[in-house]
Amino acid sequence: MFFSKSWNYALRALIYLAEHRDDGQILSSVIAEEEAIPGPFLVKIMGKLATANIVDSTRGRNGGFRLKRKPKQIKLVDITRIFDSFESYGNCLLGYGDCVRDDSCPIHKYWAEPERLINEFLENTTIEMLCKPIPADERKALINERVLSAKHKPKRIKR
Repeated sequence: MFFSKSWNYALRALIYLAEHRDDGQILSSVIAEEEAIPGPFLVKIMGKLATANIVDSTRGRNGGFRLKRKPKQIKLVDITRIFDSFESYGNCLLGYGDCVRDDSCPIHKYWAEPERLINEFLENTTIEMLCKPIPADERKALINERVLSAKHKPKRIKR
């Protein structure tokens, strides 16, 4: 659609961190596995989010990532500014430059309203609105389930 894979993966990772914010630092490998995101790609994404002061990154044995801001303070437009350039409100969809009058280009009258709505959505939607915190008892059950399933996974045969 309009947004890149980086944007989608960043959003999924941030929602994951928000839903697990009581769990402390979370390894990118855990997020990658849980969200089915390629690990090396996620590392780059998390680095950009850390540079933008959206997540906090800690190296070492107890390291990982956590949100640096409250989920209600992280807007989708913040992610868009990092990974995509959709925030070109008023620019012509056909690339003719500034497109603020109805007679500027043939597509303006069709694109102006959807563009306004998308920008409004990005400005007004926060990570908090997109996630559902997992209660502690459910989180413990999920963790126990993951541990049990990891113990019973068949070993891969190297060829």
